[in-house]
Order: sequence, then C-alpha cells, then structure tokens
Amino acid sequence: MRIRDLYSPHARTAYRDDPLADAARIMCSAHVGALVVVDREEPHRPIGILTDRDIVRAELRRSADLFCLTVGEAMTPDPLVLSAELDAATAIEALNRRAVRRAPVVDATGSVTGMVTLDDLLPALAQELAELARLVGTQARRESEERS
Repeated sequence: MRIRDLYSPHARTAYRDDPLADAARIMCSAHVGALVVVDREEPHRPIGILTDRDIVRAELRRSADLFCLTVGEAMTPDPLVLSAELDAATAIEALNRRAVRRAPVVDATGSVTGMVTLDDLLPALAQELAELARLVGTQARRESEERS
C-alpha cells in the first residue's frame, strides 16, 4: 500500500513570518496537530513543520506569549518529507528514524499535497500483516491436508 492511498490531502499551511497565535488558531479550528510551513516565494515547498508541541516549547523557551512569536521562531526546520509514492512500511521506517509521528507528503515536483501520520499508516500495515498471516495459515492447512 502506498502513501497516496492513505494520507490526508490538503495539508494546512502557514508562512514563517505568520504570528504564532494565528497558526494556533488555524490548528484549533481545523482540528489538526500540525501545519506545514512554506515560504512565500515558493508556497508549495515545505521548509518546516509546526506542531502543537512546537508551540508550547517555543512559548516556554522564550517566555513570551503567542502574539509575540512567529511561526518561524517555533517551527521545526527541515521536516521529514515523504513522497506520495512510498510504501507504508518504508514511510513508517522513515518516521521512526526521525522520531516523528507525522510528515508532509509531496508529489513528484516536491509540492505539498497533504500530511501523513502514524495513525494513517499503522492500520494499513496491520491489514497487510493480517493478510499475510491468513496466507501463511492457508498454506499450513494445505500442507497438513496433503500429509494426511
């Protein structure tokens, strides 16, 4: 199964110079835990990711409220970006290597098309493993029947 079959399309975005309070409002109203940060000159290319955790950490680290900070001051730069053509297992490995739960998904041109999370990938991988277990069980039954 490929990411293109599993991810959430239309990721919410923010610009580096946006007020952090505005980004927090977008996340709250859209019921999302992260925004893809893009540059105004190339609004389709991810340059960072802003998570709810990033917002809290920036506020505490700088002892400032959300109205005094920008998205760029809180975001995680250089986010893990995954191709829509990756298979689910490879995507999970990449997320694990970077110790993140979500990543922007890009098309062949590098433009953001959505967001994928572990919550999107794990059920698909579990389904594939269940199908593999059924196949192994079927083969074991056949072998047992042939011996009888």
